[in-house]
Amino acid sequence: MTPDETLDAIEDAYRAVNHAHAVLARCLADLVVSTDFAEYPYLGDEVGALLSISSRKASTLICHAETLASRPAVLAALEEGRIDQGKALLIVDQLEPLTAVQAEIVEAVLIEYARTHHYSRIRQHAQRLIAKLDPDAAARRHEEKKRTRRVEKLNLDDAMCALRFQFTALQGALVWDRIDRIARGLGDDERTMDQRRADVAFDLLMGKETGAPQGEVKVLVTLPATTLMGMDQEPGMLAGYGPIPADVARDIAAGGTWKRILTDPVTGVAVDVGRTNYRPSAALADLVRARDVTCVAIGCRQPAHRCDLDHCEPFDGTNTVADDLGAKCRRHHVMKHHTRWKRTQLPGGIHIWTTPMGRTYVREPEPIADPAPPF
Repeated sequence: MTPDETLDAIEDAYRAVNHAHAVLARCLADLVVSTDFAEYPYLGDEVGALLSISSRKASTLICHAETLASRPAVLAALEEGRIDQGKALLIVDQLEPLTAVQAEIVEAVLIEYARTHHYSRIRQHAQRLIAKLDPDAAARRHEEKKRTRRVEKLNLDDAMCALRFQFTALQGALVWDRIDRIARGLGDDERTMDQRRADVAFDLLMGKETGAPQGEVKVLVTLPATTLMGMDQEPGMLAGYGPIPADVARDIAAGGTWKRILTDPVTGVAVDVGRTNYRPSAALADLVRARDVTCVAIGCRQPAHRCDLDHCEPFDGTNTVADDLGAKCRRHHVMKHHTRWKRTQLPGGIHIWTTPMGRTYVREPEPIADPAPPF
């Protein structure tokens, strides 16, 4: 096959996998319906023995099947291969706090949106819609999920283990930023950045000296002025994560440094940043990072304030302007300069990527404010 035919075959195979997940979910959901109430708690043992998998894994498959069967439209989209299982489960989960009428409205929008967007963008889009339909739902959901915070230890092979921390998004952003800043302050050595972060995290938890300045911990949050003043409950946007409840955003703003950001009323994308006490070059960097939100590579969620600002066209002394600059994490910065990946940039922060195999993908800027309603 030619490379282009191979890519088409991969796409077809992925749709087939999605279809198979839907068929399995329907079969498992049918099994649940036909199972006696007293035997239901042991259904995972039945399926586990059948498939030669653990009862715990089988129970997870059954839980996913019941979840998907509760939303026939989502399950149909999965069966048709329009979305994958991860997106399907995400959509159902996001609909949970809504009324039946609200859920039906949001469901149709999210299924269509999920066809062409990545998981994190779908989650952000869903939370914006939910905040519009039910401003209190986001706060209720946040409080419910905050009660599930925990630390888990997962044993791995070769005398290794993994620790998983479940924090609020703000706590996680602060912890990660601190670990990352210390790791980058250690200077180059034989360790990878991941290894340095792991060593720094261990030292911090054990109360040891990290060997590098800890620096100022920073997170970036944007929220409308009307929300800041308590006039509405529009969600804030936590860089690298997405929407957070208005009350959480206001608490962060109360102890932070404020900067005015002007957004396009039609798209909600940042177009200007207040220049008080900043040289024009600093203001330009602020604008590009506010507009891009994250690394502009397809699917990358590295927050823009941790990214390099890279010219689209080679620097010629005159093109240090917003329409030729984009935020790129170090990995994708290197990819753009040292591989056959190509990037072109259109006005307004639209980035067009062409892969080595000739496929083209568009990365549009993320709105940090709600666009104006159409007339």
